[in-house]
Amino acid sequence: MMEMQQSSSPARPRLLFVDDEQRVLNSMRIMFRREFDLFLASHGAQALDIVKDKDIDVIVADHRMPQMTGVEVLTKVRKLSPRTVRILLTGYADLDAVEGSINDGEVFRFLTKPCAPKQLRDTVELAAKLARSAPAIPPPDDRELSDAEALEIILEGDTVSQAPAGRGAATETPGGREFTSTTVLPDAPRIAATSRPAAETRRESATPAKRLANGLGVLVFSSDEEMIETVQRAVRARVPVYRATNVVQVVKILTEQRPGVLITDISSEKRTIQSMTARLKQHLPELVTIVVSPHRDVLDMVWLINHGQIFRFLRKPLSPGRCAVNLQAALQHHRMLLANPDLVKRHEVEETQDAGVMDSVISKLRSVRRLWAHA
Repeated sequence: MMEMQQSSSPARPRLLFVDDEQRVLNSMRIMFRREFDLFLASHGAQALDIVKDKDIDVIVADHRMPQMTGVEVLTKVRKLSPRTVRILLTGYADLDAVEGSINDGEVFRFLTKPCAPKQLRDTVELAAKLARSAPAIPPPDDRELSDAEALEIILEGDTVSQAPAGRGAATETPGGREFTSTTVLPDAPRIAATSRPAAETRRESATPAKRLANGLGVLVFSSDEEMIETVQRAVRARVPVYRATNVVQVVKILTEQRPGVLITDISSEKRTIQSMTARLKQHLPELVTIVVSPHRDVLDMVWLINHGQIFRFLRKPLSPGRCAVNLQAALQHHRMLLANPDLVKRHEVEETQDAGVMDSVISKLRSVRRLWAHA
């Protein structure tokens, strides 16, 4: 099926629907043709041709399609046209699709069929607004790396310095150990395809130490000692690692230490952690969240996409290499959000109904954005 376009106008956002069912495309044409320059594609390759040729604002792709899945389409679109806001729409409870939409497609929303017309329209209109008003930055090279390569990558960069006074020691509180940290790195190293020779690394180790750049910390919210150890092995003492075992400690560490990445384990107290994740994204949209779990649940992951805009979903047990790669990407993403405030708009989340203690605790974070801004 050839793409179908209404009369083009610079003022009208460009919307692309990809679905192998003609009746769905017909419905989308009826629903959106008045407000959008509308393009329709019946398979992934055709959709990619349209993206290459047209400046598409929003793409909505069905997942279950022959030859190329919706996640594969959106992953390719993410690289071809970073400014295009990506939405996955599917009628199947597909675990791989949900996980892929987070880790590979980095989708704005995950919608399930049948989707209420108002929800679909509101989501597409918001996505179009963000595509027009917020910038986008090309994604980094995220090819698959071995554990050995990943561990070498995170060692790249400038020489380390010791954590400033007051930031490096473990602290005991009535609720138990509050956090621990390692030595710190001045700048998050760029993910590269190859590692540098060991001799070059040794030469750099003799150079004078520099001061820590803000936002390099990693906060781990978990009681799993093995997971903490894996994260510490992954960063190899190049960034501070803080640990929290309850929400109050999370807020305290975010306020006092200002780490840019949160790794949260939803193995237990899932609902509380989901609520916290959503509230944190509302108060601190620059905070980049990685969720870890031994299990995959479709409803949980979809909720975390739409309400928490999580950056990655990783399954336990973690390997240090894969943990290192994802932490590097998360640290870089946090820096991009700080450097480009308008980019934060692309991570708007749906409102939740949770309130009470969670709001009263997390509302204390309002000052952290100001501290990040003046760091």
